[in-house]
Amino acid sequence: MNISSALIHQIIDTQDMEVWGQLESHYLPSEYQPIHRAVEKHFSEFKSLPTFDDLKLSLRDQSIKEKIFAIETLDIDSEAHHLLEYLKNEYTHGELLNELEGYVDNSVAMSSAEEHITALEDISAEMRNKVEIIDSEEISMQKIDPLETTEQLQNYVPLGLNTEYDAKMHFAKTDLVLIGGRRGSGKSLVCANIAVNQFASEKSSLFFTIEMTKEQTFRRMASIATGIPLERLRSRMLTHEEFRRLAEWNASRYEGSASILSDYYTHGDYDKFQETLIKLPLRLDRQMDIIYDPALTLAKIKAEVEVRMNYLDIGVVIVDYINQVRRSTIPSKGGQYDWTEQIEVSKTLKQYAQEHKCLYVSPYQVDATGEARFSKGILDAADAAFALETWETGDNCITFECKKMRNGPIEDFSSEVDWKTLKVGPASTLTPKQKDAMKTEMASGEDVQEL
Repeated sequence: MNISSALIHQIIDTQDMEVWGQLESHYLPSEYQPIHRAVEKHFSEFKSLPTFDDLKLSLRDQSIKEKIFAIETLDIDSEAHHLLEYLKNEYTHGELLNELEGYVDNSVAMSSAEEHITALEDISAEMRNKVEIIDSEEISMQKIDPLETTEQLQNYVPLGLNTEYDAKMHFAKTDLVLIGGRRGSGKSLVCANIAVNQFASEKSSLFFTIEMTKEQTFRRMASIATGIPLERLRSRMLTHEEFRRLAEWNASRYEGSASILSDYYTHGDYDKFQETLIKLPLRLDRQMDIIYDPALTLAKIKAEVEVRMNYLDIGVVIVDYINQVRRSTIPSKGGQYDWTEQIEVSKTLKQYAQEHKCLYVSPYQVDATGEARFSKGILDAADAAFALETWETGDNCITFECKKMRNGPIEDFSSEVDWKTLKVGPASTLTPKQKDAMKTEMASGEDVQEL
């Protein structure tokens, strides 16, 4: 048994999408390439990993078929992600030896220390390209247009949290936006609003949640979208009109739901409507996909996004929240809140935004002063960062204090909030401090007139 056989067995046997998303074909020896291509072809057609039986049926080469039979019978104890790391290490070691042999052969002709260092740096860069799959596409500086192209302008993504702000500032599908706040400040509900706004604009979003379940997250989205108070959704104590509103919104997520919705208008039984509705396929042109994973890793984010990119046009990826994301399944030496780990997670999410051509949005924790907890460096990779100030419930207001803006002015904004439905914006509003200042100014003006 070798690592390649063991890894393929575990991926197929456990249907491990995360590891499959990280397995590049060149990590495998040449004799395993046909198997990788067969798995890739099946995945491209059916959006799922094949079984061993699927592979036996699809492969024509008898020798490859026999290899599949042998792989199927293996008894493997190691987990797939561990085997992948072993394989990557094995591949990297072999490639590095080849590169170093070339360096040794050519080093005799090198006349300075700088040449030796440059050669070794080139080897390092080459290995990173092979193992880490960094996008190496180069752009000629002479060919860059100083103006935004029409395509770029069309691909801007408004957050939908404030109409006035959206008119001034849109975000690109390669940006990383961080939204800071203390616990309970509304970070998650802001993210839910962004997802709902994308859906309303006929676009799709992918929402990773670490603390809240899929059901809890989706129920929030439903409240925001329909204007039905969250507590009423939880209790099912809805009026006839609210049931109708919920049915119409929920039906908009499914293909061919018009007839089922029409039947609901006749019989008025929401449970019957829902039971029939979920038998339909979900729409792929607009969707709010939610993934719940309390142990979310960067690799899981990458794998899940890239799988869904095959059938969804994802505009926004939301990761709730950045401080809880781990670089890998291997615990950090500094613990969950190691500042170096946090910075690397932030950098990687920015890299994913560029690779996937999606706007990435993620909340982060702030301390009592409004600064990022654990490390300010978490904001370095971000294109924009906001810190939330949530006012008392009766004030119906939330303020977005701009902490960083890479491609525009530093500008704060405040939006109305309906705390019953959790809807943020899109209307602007004055903060309680601003209202008090206006009252003081008006009172002062009246005193002057009396004098």
